[in-house]
Amino acid sequence: MVYDDASLGGPLRRYHCTVLHTLARPALVLALATLGVACATGEDDTGGSGLSAGNPTESGSGTDTVGGSGSTSNSSNSGNSSETSTDPTNPTDPTDPTDPTDPTASTTDNTTGPGCIDGDGDGYGENCDLGPDCDDADFNNYTDEGCANCMDGDADEIWAGCDQYDEEKQGPDCDDANDAVGLGDAVELCNGIAENCAGEIDPLPPEEMCPSAGDPPNVTSWVCEPPAPGVDGCKISGCDEQFFDVNADAEDGCECEGTDRTKSIDTCGDAAPGALGSITEGAAAQGLVVGVIPQIDNGKGNGAEDWYSVDFPQGTRPTSGKIQVTFALNENSDYRFEAYRTCDGAAWEANLAASCDDDPPTTEWTFDDTGPANAKYSNNVNWPKKVYLRVFRIQSDNSCSKYQLKVERLND
Repeated sequence: MVYDDASLGGPLRRYHCTVLHTLARPALVLALATLGVACATGEDDTGGSGLSAGNPTESGSGTDTVGGSGSTSNSSNSGNSSETSTDPTNPTDPTDPTDPTDPTASTTDNTTGPGCIDGDGDGYGENCDLGPDCDDADFNNYTDEGCANCMDGDADEIWAGCDQYDEEKQGPDCDDANDAVGLGDAVELCNGIAENCAGEIDPLPPEEMCPSAGDPPNVTSWVCEPPAPGVDGCKISGCDEQFFDVNADAEDGCECEGTDRTKSIDTCGDAAPGALGSITEGAAAQGLVVGVIPQIDNGKGNGAEDWYSVDFPQGTRPTSGKIQVTFALNENSDYRFEAYRTCDGAAWEANLAASCDDDPPTTEWTFDDTGPANAKYSNNVNWPKKVYLRVFRIQSDNSCSKYQLKVERLND
């Protein structure tokens, strides 16, 4: 039936009340009849569409339809208007109080018993079979001892005292007071600190711990003498032949190259590398080596010296010419030389330096036999047919300054 209400003061609205019928299940007829009338608010007069009761799409429902085509009534013949239907497109079960998309929601792990709340996934938590968790936001700790003692005392990102370890907290640290070690023994360095879990300080041979970095050139041996804990203690104790560590810097190795031993010798003698040849009148030794002796003179035959030999064939005296030896290069005036007639003799013996007061080491030496013959001439000083020259440093110890000899024989 239909009735109008124009007393609302607005557009005229029609109210439809449809009596529900059923053709099936006769036992329910009386119950359905007594439920009364399902009413729905109609459209404005301008809308034109009515509402139909029941479900017109359900085959064999026996539901009458009132009015023309339009919207379908939401009333159900179940008689329970408060029942909530499940949307198959919504994965959330409305009967489940836990939202699986909520990261803060508690979950139940059936493997540890019903009601287990384990926030960090370590198997421990509230009502869990494994037991309670002292910090349910920390996977690495669940006992009171772990929560109290898990730490990285030396800040090397390796932990100690935790109940368990993972990539977030690696461990255990074998010595949490020493950042040089962590999960196990590290490469041992010469630095006064133990890089091993046993706490042994610099226990290996120096050659196995040094150098601390790189590959310094010309080094043959090392010593380990750290000046303080944590300070590199690698020091060079040996170099390749004729290389020297004059700056005591391990990083550049034995950086100073001494005199080439293919053009000099280290002891007095006639060996070919130190032989400067035979010098006749008007000639000079050619291609003499540029030498370096880093250490100050430590005495004849003790190593800090270079040796050369030179021949001066004797001519007619007193016109055999003038022998002259000096330095073509003497940086900082660091070098001197001595002349010997024999390797077993003394410097300047047999009047080699007759014009000098005390036969000193010198930077220049001459033997002059150019004077004209006369009644006063005396040939009582032997001509130096062979001379051995010893070069050495007198100052600037442990430096790499250079020298070069100049040997010539001037004409009469």
